[in-house]
Amino acid sequence: MSDADEFARYAARNLRATAARYPDDPEVTELVHDLLAGSEHFARLWASHDVTAEPSLCKTFRHPVVGPLTVNCDVLDLTDRDQQVVIYTAVPGSPSEEALRLLSVIGTQRMDVGS
Repeated sequence: MSDADEFARYAARNLRATAARYPDDPEVTELVHDLLAGSEHFARLWASHDVTAEPSLCKTFRHPVVGPLTVNCDVLDLTDRDQQVVIYTAVPGSPSEEALRLLSVIGTQRMDVGS
């Protein structure tokens, strides 16, 4: 299974939990209906009724400058505020950690400065 498939399952599970928590919310209901109508993949995920919570997820991003970055994605639920804080971390000493360090420097530089 790819990172994208795992992330899609994760997102569908979270949306199912939100829909259960707010069954009368028109925006949540509309989002679910739109996704069901527009995506066969989402419809299959939704039909599975998967609600298993997983504490963390691994995701790979493809950055145009530093290349692939594999990070752990941890989610902190702030249920009293209906919010989540998502924290991305790389394994210490990994190429992804080095790439994140490089991005922290590149992100402070202007790359479009002319001569």
